[in-house]
Amino acid sequence: MEPVRPVTAHDVAHRAGVSQATVSLVLSHHPRARVSQATRDRVIRVAEELGYRPNVVAQSLVARRSFALGLIVPDLANPFFAGVVSGAERVAAEEGYAVLLCEAKELPVERHLEALRSRQIDGVILDALGARALDEASLGGLNVVLIDEPSARFPGIASDALGAGRLAAGHLLELGHRRVAYLGPATDVHAVRMRERGAMQTLAAAGVSVASEWLRRVAPTAAGGQEGMRTLLTRGPRPTAVICVNDLVAIGAMKAASRLGVRVPDDCSIVGCDDLELARLVTPELTTVAVPARELGARAARLLVRRLAGKELPGATRPLPVRLVVRGTTAIPPVTT
Repeated sequence: MEPVRPVTAHDVAHRAGVSQATVSLVLSHHPRARVSQATRDRVIRVAEELGYRPNVVAQSLVARRSFALGLIVPDLANPFFAGVVSGAERVAAEEGYAVLLCEAKELPVERHLEALRSRQIDGVILDALGARALDEASLGGLNVVLIDEPSARFPGIASDALGAGRLAAGHLLELGHRRVAYLGPATDVHAVRMRERGAMQTLAAAGVSVASEWLRRVAPTAAGGQEGMRTLLTRGPRPTAVICVNDLVAIGAMKAASRLGVRVPDDCSIVGCDDLELARLVTPELTTVAVPARELGARAARLLVRRLAGKELPGATRPLPVRLVVRGTTAIPPVTT
């Protein structure tokens, strides 16, 4: 059998009755292309009928663009960041971009930026990576969009991290808790700090102070949560409730409580943050604050594509809302403590 000849832009142009240049302008979504809507629709319809697939490499050479975006996240072991990636990839694919994914878990962000720059990426999305601490050389000349980090230099998308902490603490206060602990890392990541600040401000406003021994610095992982909860339950007086910086920490805390014979929520309530799928798979199901991970990724990618197209970017936008999801790990405090 003879090999099947791929459909070319020339074939589409011949069938649609337009020039090959017009086909290229339409199918590359060129922002300054002066082509009527009727012609656009005809070219797209013919391309679909013929099964035409644009040659991205050729388009890149002509447009001097790679049609590739970089996305750097802290830790892919955390399903929250997988949600961010999913949202960003969906939008990027719709706009004709590939996504090069990097995990800043073992290598510094600067190394990933260097590798992405060498591949001539058109832009990069940085999620919860403390971009303010990066030097000018690392980010200079790049089209950058930030997730969950305010910046006067780069546009970005954020969740209501402060509100997330407030919701978690407010829920426990409404249940009657006054002996509240907190598990989370010491970090310069803005969203993490805001979650803690929101919780502490809400507790303080209600006259509740978190004892120093109940403020435990742990890694934002299940192992970190397990270690921190074990310390809370074995050293000194026990809290009646624990706020965790994310769901992984909360699930680790639940594991530690179970191993020590501490009943959740009868003896101690636990609140997480993110609303991962795992939150509904543990027993009891985890009370948490839902943060729209996929929407964060999708909006960040949409903002970056808009910037690359030379379109005017929106001004400061409101953080994406979060919401409290009450399940089975929170209850009124025990009568005797």
